[in-house]
Amino acid sequence: MVKMFSSQDLLEMAIHIEEEGEKFYKLAEEKVEDDNLKRFFSYLALEEKRHAITFKELYSEIEKEGFSYAYPDEEANKYLHAWVDSQVFVGWDELKKKSMWDVEEILDLAINLEKDSILFYYELEKYLLEKDKKLLYEIIKQEKAHLSQLNELKKGLKS
Repeated sequence: MVKMFSSQDLLEMAIHIEEEGEKFYKLAEEKVEDDNLKRFFSYLALEEKRHAITFKELYSEIEKEGFSYAYPDEEANKYLHAWVDSQVFVGWDELKKKSMWDVEEILDLAINLEKDSILFYYELEKYLLEKDKKLLYEIIKQEKAHLSQLNELKKGLKS
């Protein structure tokens, strides 16, 4: 039998992805020179932070009701976080070394990170109980909104 992920697992992964996204957009804000881009990346960092807060609130609500644990031990939970990192994130050390980033380069990277997050969540769908899929689709909807904003900005730069 295939092991399923619980709503707890899904929310923990989503919180982790949003916190990492916030760090990424804050770094992008530091690395670009254009004030409009700085404001845009600041906005995206704030959005990621808001999403993480929302997911933490959902986590607290569901925790009160009682989670059904797919992987109750701490070691499995650490593995889960490492797996999420390997699926979605880039190497922070390489990013931090660059003093300034090319606008197209940063947008391409941000677009790819959002796409990777969306693909990651869609891949999780088959491992979730039916009752947890509504939550998954809401998370995907938020990621798609960021992807759309990034694509629109990139199109605007080429015009």
